Amino acid sequence: MTARTRRVRRTSHGESASMKRAARAALASMAAGALSVAGVTPVRAEPAPTPLRVRIELIRGPGAEDCPDEPFLRAETARAMGGVDPYDAEAPFTMTASIERRHGKLAASLFLRDGDGHGRWADGFSARDDCKVLVTAMAVSIALLLDDAAELPAPPAAPARPAEQAMPPEEPCSPERPCPPKPAPAPPSPPRTASPVRAAPRSRASPVAGERFRWVAGLGAVTGIGLTPGVAIGPALSIGGRWPAWSVALEVRGLAALSQEIEEVPMSVSLFMTNAAVCLHRHVLFACGAVELGMLRATPDVPLGAASSLHLGVGLGGRIGVDWPFSKTLSVQGYLGVVPTLAGTAISRRPNDQMSDSSLWTSHDIAGTLGVGLQASL
Repeated sequence: MTARTRRVRRTSHGESASMKRAARAALASMAAGALSVAGVTPVRAEPAPTPLRVRIELIRGPGAEDCPDEPFLRAETARAMGGVDPYDAEAPFTMTASIERRHGKLAASLFLRDGDGHGRWADGFSARDDCKVLVTAMAVSIALLLDDAAELPAPPAAPARPAEQAMPPEEPCSPERPCPPKPAPAPPSPPRTASPVRAAPRSRASPVAGERFRWVAGLGAVTGIGLTPGVAIGPALSIGGRWPAWSVALEVRGLAALSQEIEEVPMSVSLFMTNAAVCLHRHVLFACGAVELGMLRATPDVPLGAASSLHLGVGLGGRIGVDWPFSKTLSVQGYLGVVPTLAGTAISRRPNDQMSDSSLWTSHDIAGTLGVGLQASL
């Protein structure tokens, strides 16, 4: 190959490369012109906004002492925000989260305030029993708020620092002019400790409507010992008023003696009683003081050994019992009463009877009653 041939080939290769570069430049220029004519501008990805940082205060009030603590709330918030922890002890905004039990439900509230104490945002919701789900919902609500920080006012700006005064240049150290000693480093600041969770003050709410005065009525059965010859049983009716801690009632009882003869004298004995009672209630227990007025009626089957008679008796006693509620309006009661007799009763023989003892039966000094029944609120 001659020198002329080599020069011709080099020239053709160089011209080919130059033509390719020119073609690429022309295509780029045409594409740029087309984008400019179409009004299309290149899009640049904007940086993701920084979430608002806040201080957190968790308050677990009455009935919510077993709810998850502050670390659980922080972890759930960070998980809802993709691993970003928005809580900072030095942040100008403060988020107060409180949980307490109200009327059988767990109630949660969120309140955001700025550095001046002004409220900026609030939220609240409730749950029946699952406190963990409630705290998780609080974390999600906080995360949604802090992710959209543009809707909140900017935190107060920090005061501007004064410009540092210009210092004259120092001369270099030399054997004739030694350098001044350097100041000792400041001691490290103690580590910050998390503030303890503050317990919410107990609410002094007024009693609910169901705890006020209401009318009550009762129906039951009572057994008496010492009120008549032998044992007596019968129905009992009552009407009265009930307050949260005490009650008053007026009762009516009708008792019939199970024994059909006294001292071999066949007769039937019945007792009609009226009682006024005042009771003190503590939970399901109660204690009462009562005044009892009774009318005893004795009727012999054969009017030879005894005469028909009516006798009035008076007693002052007390009782203790249990009032177990079935519902808001119905309860069952059981009680035991003791009645010392103030004015007793007696059943006598006929005056012309030849026996020396004219009394067939005399009431005891102390009588007892045992009752059970239902009580309903009117």
